[in-house]
Amino acid sequence: MTSTGALRASRAVRAFLGEPLRIVTVAITVPAVLAVGTAGWFGVSWYRAAHDELLAGGIARDTVLQDAQQATINLNTLDFRRVQDGLTLWEQSAIGSLLDEVRANRATYAQAITESKTTTTARALDGAVAELDERAGTARVLVGVDVTSAREGAQASCVRRRIQLEMRRADTGRADTVWKVDKLAPVGAANPVPGACPPATTSPPR
Repeated sequence: MTSTGALRASRAVRAFLGEPLRIVTVAITVPAVLAVGTAGWFGVSWYRAAHDELLAGGIARDTVLQDAQQATINLNTLDFRRVQDGLTLWEQSAIGSLLDEVRANRATYAQAITESKTTTTARALDGAVAELDERAGTARVLVGVDVTSAREGAQASCVRRRIQLEMRRADTGRADTVWKVDKLAPVGAANPVPGACPPATTSPPR
C-alpha cells in the first residue's frame, strides 16, 4: 500500500471510529449534565424548603411572642371606672381554662375592682418563647412586665414581675393566626419599685 493509500486508510479508520466515540461521549455527557442539573434543582428546592420552613418558624415565634406580650398587658390593665371593658378585654385575651375562670368569676372580679377604686396600667419589658409546638398549636412564653397601680387619691406604685404564659392557638376564622392565654403563673417574686413604673425609653437616634 502506498503512503497515500495508507494515509487515506488511516483517515477512514479515524472517521469510522470517531463517529461512535463522539456518540458515546455525547451519550455519557448528556446524562451527566442532566444529573448535575437535577441534583442542583433538588439542592435548590431543598434549600428553599428548609429556608421557608425556618422563615415560617421564625414568623410563628414572633407572632406567639407578640400575642403573649399583648395579652400580658391586657390582663394587667384595669380601670375601676370602666371595669366591664377591662374584663371583656380579659376574655378576649384568654382561652381554655383561663377563659372559663374569668367568665365564672366575672361578677366577683367586677365587684372587687370597683370597690378597690384602683387603676392599673402595664408595659411589657421583654419576652422569650421557651417552647413552641406549631402542630399542636401550643407554646410557653416568658414575659417581663411593669405594672403601675394607682388607688383613687393615692400615690402610684410599681411592681415588676415575670409571668409564664401557656399559649394556645385560637380558631378565630380569620386569615391571621391569633394566640391566647390558656394558663399563666408568676415566675419568682415580684419586685416593687417606688413610685410609678418608669416610662418606655426610645433608642437614641443614629
